[in-house]
Amino acid sequence: MPPEAPVMSNTEIADRLASLAQLLSIQNENPYKVKAYKRAAAGIRAMSESVDQLVRNKRDLTAYAGIGEAISNAIREIVLTGNLEKLEKLRSEISPELIGISAYPRLDPKQVLRIYKKLGISSVDALRESLENGAIARMLGPRMEQHVRQGLTETHAILLSRAHDLRLAVEEFLLGKAAARRVEAVGDYRRRVEVIEEMGFIVETSNFAALVAKIESYGGRTPLVEATKTTATFALPAGVSLRVDAATRKNWGLSLVRCTGSQAHLRKLATVTGSLAALEAKGPFPTEEALYSKFGLSFIEPELREGYDEVKRAAQGNLPVLVTVNDLCGELHAHSTSSDGSDSIEQMAIAARDRGYQYIGITDHSQSLKIARGVSIEALWRQIRLIDNLNSRLSGIRILKAAEVDILVNGALDYPDDLLRELDYTVCSIHSQFNLENKQQTNRILRAMDNRYFNILGHATGRRLLKRPGYEIDIEPIIAHAKQNGCFFEINSSPERLDLSAGKARLARAAGGKIAVSTDAHSTRELDTIRNGIEQARRAGLEKTSILNCLPWPNLMGLFKR
Repeated sequence: MPPEAPVMSNTEIADRLASLAQLLSIQNENPYKVKAYKRAAAGIRAMSESVDQLVRNKRDLTAYAGIGEAISNAIREIVLTGNLEKLEKLRSEISPELIGISAYPRLDPKQVLRIYKKLGISSVDALRESLENGAIARMLGPRMEQHVRQGLTETHAILLSRAHDLRLAVEEFLLGKAAARRVEAVGDYRRRVEVIEEMGFIVETSNFAALVAKIESYGGRTPLVEATKTTATFALPAGVSLRVDAATRKNWGLSLVRCTGSQAHLRKLATVTGSLAALEAKGPFPTEEALYSKFGLSFIEPELREGYDEVKRAAQGNLPVLVTVNDLCGELHAHSTSSDGSDSIEQMAIAARDRGYQYIGITDHSQSLKIARGVSIEALWRQIRLIDNLNSRLSGIRILKAAEVDILVNGALDYPDDLLRELDYTVCSIHSQFNLENKQQTNRILRAMDNRYFNILGHATGRRLLKRPGYEIDIEPIIAHAKQNGCFFEINSSPERLDLSAGKARLARAAGGKIAVSTDAHSTRELDTIRNGIEQARRAGLEKTSILNCLPWPNLMGLFKR
């Protein structure tokens, strides 16, 4: 009998699936198959159970989300043989340059080959050197530099939206297999920072050393990076760090405060409370409310603990009442099958009604965006009539006539004014010519805002978190021009956009502007991503009075008329 393959961690299994997805992409394999392998790899990284152990115990892997029969068979082959024949076959058929790239499954091989050709290099070592000496940024721009840096980094960040599932898995493991009495997520995650590099938890346990030892078995194998008597840091299969701090029931609230706030927040808080470390002996502080009350402070929501003016305002008792999902009256940025959405206008409207919304704006892409099946002028006229018909027979929901209108390179809008006049409002966005220099890109938006039919600036910087930094603009003059012209901004809830950033949303709010929190949904399912945008709005300190779609349509309609 062949020797039994060594035990594999979830990371090792996920890396092989991700490498297979990468090589399938090079061969122009069905993109849905590529995405399926990528999703399965991401899901395995987040699992607390050992996939290796599941396979050896002959568990049904298809019971887990994202794992179908074909992927289940691939996982079993990896675990039981230590290899994946299909992956090795693909590696044998590709060039030496691509073999090197395949060891880094987060790199896009087509983009890396473009870099190789541009810089005259042919190895990952040379790629790394070109990254560090700035050649990639100089020759191919900051977005390509960010992609390469992310792809070559061993421990990497994850989007906040992915961290939600990871938090649940780690919390379940700590309470179950690690026998913690009490667990709570802290740090960047609790503040809802948009990109997470470290997942932090405080735990109550009678044996911290035993808990630390148990965590090393998380996901099959999770290496311990460093540990003291009261804290430990691990390298999670998901690629981010895990930090666990011991806390007592007596001072649970103090530990929550100390482990949640940013360093800037904690410094400002200490000017009121004195040294937070010294408070350990002055408790008890079983809750955060007990600590804040002790020093005459209102409770500061975790999302606000960034070191702006929240401590001062807590002392004055005038902190904002942060917006919630329940405050929303409708959705202002959604797509249908008329452009690149996957559900019809009627299906989107019914889904919005089922969420309790009063209205939904259908903002299909405009004519110039061919890649997204942009809607022609004639087709938009037909869509306007279709929406009128739907509104006449659908009860409990109003469909708003709108469009996501491209801002052309000269600042013109992508539809003629006589058509724009018939819409209830517009979301105006940049989808091309990202490489314009700062002044040109800024002026492009300023000119667009001069059109009286410009209402909301969609995903203002065009960024894709962990993929591209976005185009260069000066946000301050854009905010001032928007205020002058009666234009508004959007927080786009797409988990990889969250654009505006919390910082820029704060600036817009400070200038008195209102902001839409929108999903940019391309399906009924994506309406659920509104949670992401609301979390971003809360980090920006926004109340419902600052949110456009917290207004009923009759009130909102007047704001859109310029």
